Amino acid sequence: VAITLSAYGGGVFSKTGGYFIDGKYRKLMPRECARIMGYPDSFKIRNNRKQAYKQFGNSVVIDVLQYIAIQIAKHIS
Repeated sequence: VAITLSAYGGGVFSKTGGYFIDGKYRKLMPRECARIMGYPDSFKIRNNRKQAYKQFGNSVVIDVLQYIAIQIAKHIS
């Protein structure tokens, strides 16, 4: 469970939110954001963290879209 990833925002916990992990507050790393969004670990992430956060903040979770599409199709039929 995670908060909404944002492509834009300011402050120390911008884009990913703050998480309490192992007794410390920290923001998610780009790979963690990719996993939340459903990307496989084989997905290549940009070297530029700012661009990576923007990429995942502008992304859509495919599994969620697929579920919504199936539910719509069931109600249309």
